[in-house]
This record gives sequence, C-alpha cells and structure tokens, in this order.
Amino acid sequence: PNKPNFLNFLKTSKIFILSSCLLFHQYHFVDQRLNWTEAQTYCRQKYTDLATIETSEEMDQLMETVSSAGYKSGFWIGLYIEINWRWSDGFSGSFTGNSYETSVNPSNCLSDQICMIVYWHSEHHHWSDSNCSSVFPFVCYNGKNFSKTHFIAKYYNSNL
Repeated sequence: PNKPNFLNFLKTSKIFILSSCLLFHQYHFVDQRLNWTEAQTYCRQKYTDLATIETSEEMDQLMETVSSAGYKSGFWIGLYIEINWRWSDGFSGSFTGNSYETSVNPSNCLSDQICMIVYWHSEHHHWSDSNCSSVFPFVCYNGKNFSKTHFIAKYYNSNL
C-alpha cells in the first residue's frame, strides 16, 4: 500500500507560510534606590527577577522602558560577579551589550560582590561594575511574553 509522503505532498502542493514570533522579557523600571540584594529581593517578590538581557533587541526594549520613565542615570540589572559574571535568574548566555566596561574598579573588589549597573553617557548606554552595597533604582522583568505574532497560511493542491 502507498503511504502518504509529506515530501510528495509538498511537491504537488503549494503552501505559503509567513510566521513571526518573538519572545521578549517584559521590563519594569522601579524608581526606588536600593542596594543590589534588596533590588533582587524586591523583583523576585513582585515580578520574576532583576533584569536579564539576552539579546540586543531586549537591550533596546529595556532602555526604552527606562527612558520612557524619564530616567537617565545608573540602575541595577541582574548581573553580578563572584568568580565569574552571572545572571541573577541563572541565564547562562553571554550577551553583554554594546558598551561594557570591564574595569572592575579595585575599590569595588573590597566588597564581597561586584554588581552591574547600566548608565547613560552622551546619549548612549554603558555597563559598569559597582559595589553591590551602593544604592540605585533598578529594572525587573516579568517572564517572557510573545510579541508581534503573525501566522498566515495559504494552501492549494495543484492536482485539483
């Protein structure tokens, strides 16, 4: 018996599919000055965690969230160092933005942890280490959400 074959089906049919599906973190700027650990606790209680940035698109989204709040100074994100840089939520990717200062200020090394802030300089954002006990506003995220999902399919069989 002849079994239907998907490849043969595709050869005798014309299918057009347009699909766009993006997953983004939903960011929330919190204009409250806390140290990094307090900010992490706040984010975990009210949202998911301190901001994790996995792509340049997410970085753009995060900066839009902060700038729409009218804020243009340093704020915490969920990146910290013990031995190696780590994200608060456990994300193991390596996205570090387009301008990241790796200076690790020696005065910060006197503390137990060094944490990451994002700040504005000359209309651009930069990442820089800061002592985790310093106080800054911060950005939390709330899971991942679908954004701009479209699905269009058209099928017709050329044998009909």
